[in-house]
Amino acid sequence: MADPELEWGLVFDVDGNLNILRSSFFDVGFEDDATVGDYLDRVVPTLASVIDRQLPNYNWSLDSQPFPPSSPPSTFPWLKAVEVVTVLMASLGVLKTFFR
Repeated sequence: MADPELEWGLVFDVDGNLNILRSSFFDVGFEDDATVGDYLDRVVPTLASVIDRQLPNYNWSLDSQPFPPSSPPSTFPWLKAVEVVTVLMASLGVLKTFFR
């Protein structure tokens, strides 16, 4: 049976820590039919086994929470003033045209 670290393309440093940047296993080069879900389905179990080997006395889990909705971009007071002046000038121009 082949060594899984070599077979899967994992690279470890001298301390036995996984080097993600040098490991070809983590190459994101998606093919035409690959999706992010497929990539995660391939990577997460392997990462779990590596973490289990490196930290055998710890229990861990992957938790995710939805990101809070981003707030709308704040508008600066001077920008509001410019908008108001622009609307007023346009309105005055229209009124001036009608009263000729």
